[in-house]
Amino acid sequence: MSACQVGSPPTVRANPVATTALVLKVVDGDTIDIRDDVRGRLRIRLLGIDTPETKKPNYTVGCWGPEATEFAKSTMLGQRVALIPDPTQDRTDRYGRTLAYLDKADGWDYSIEAARAGAAHAYVYHDKPVTRSPAIAAAEQEAKDAHRGLWGPPCNGNTASVPD
Repeated sequence: MSACQVGSPPTVRANPVATTALVLKVVDGDTIDIRDDVRGRLRIRLLGIDTPETKKPNYTVGCWGPEATEFAKSTMLGQRVALIPDPTQDRTDRYGRTLAYLDKADGWDYSIEAARAGAAHAYVYHDKPVTRSPAIAAAEQEAKDAHRGLWGPPCNGNTASVPD
């Protein structure tokens, strides 16, 4: 059993959604490459979450970074997903990545479930919370209360990446 599966939380299902893309590659826990049926290949920066660094040049790997990436791979790779923008956020970030949520057909929201699993922190960019921020924060609190994932040992919530 991998570290990501230990004490896995129950998942919460939402309303079904139409899937329009295929997950091709997991870059890390909060960046995923998809092939959209209309727009082609896109790099997605998941909204509302931040995961420990694993690929930042000249920086150490953050505590729980590899596990967060593995959570993304085990739950998303090869899956059909809906690409859902948030009207409160920009369409792309400064690196040209598309900013969006990725939901599975049954409504399973990656951002919420990554926070619930302790694979991600809730994240607010420039004081502009995403629409799903309350649900993501509640999922994060559930993980904190259970000392799940990055909220348990050895990280205990400290996932900082530092220059090496």
